[in-house]
Amino acid sequence: MDVQLKIQLGLYGNSAYLTPIRLDVGSMGSTSSWAGSYHILAMGRHYDDYIMTGALMSLPPISGFPLAHPYQQLAGKIRAGGVTGNIGECVAALFARRYLSAQLGQIAHIKPRRPFRQNKSPDYLMNIGSSISSVFSGIIPKPFQLTWPDWWPVESKARNSDNASSEGRRDALKQLFAYWSLIRNSQSPAVGFGLIVGLKYQPPRQLRISLILPKNHPTLLTELKKGYKNRESILRSYLHEC
Repeated sequence: MDVQLKIQLGLYGNSAYLTPIRLDVGSMGSTSSWAGSYHILAMGRHYDDYIMTGALMSLPPISGFPLAHPYQQLAGKIRAGGVTGNIGECVAALFARRYLSAQLGQIAHIKPRRPFRQNKSPDYLMNIGSSISSVFSGIIPKPFQLTWPDWWPVESKARNSDNASSEGRRDALKQLFAYWSLIRNSQSPAVGFGLIVGLKYQPPRQLRISLILPKNHPTLLTELKKGYKNRESILRSYLHEC
């Protein structure tokens, strides 16, 4: 299955299309052995049911279920969040491998160290800085004079609709804020840089890659010192098109 591939500056900025990405059962199954933080066997079969065919099992109707009730009967099996999360992570890794020429040794799953367990975390830290400028050249604001970091945080989301995908990208940005807040002292030049990989898996399917770049790097660093929780709208104003 070929999926439309769109790159975009920030969440709302200029966009362009790349060659569609091939996402089939075989590639998803093989990628899951090294990508995706959850241990799920037979990922290809999950991908086939969840995304390719949507053949989720129906639940039997229940006779006499009360009509005037605040709850309704679940008609069929639902997609497990852990599985859809793994699918999103696998797709992000495939994009990095195929379009950014990332090697396996450049794609690292991450989680916060013990003192910072309360902080959210992006899915990956990827050594892809050398490839960003060429792949995203058509949407990078000009002039852009900051130095690209080598290692980029990458957060993936898999959602079933346009509205859910938009909400997922905003949630992903919150995870990038959490990451930047932890590195603002030790690795301040890397603050404000990141990728958000969003897969909309219901037709028409689309993979959207949001390039997150700082617009006012010094002020972003200053504002992060005040915290990031419940201050996303302020912090977003110091990023390009967020």
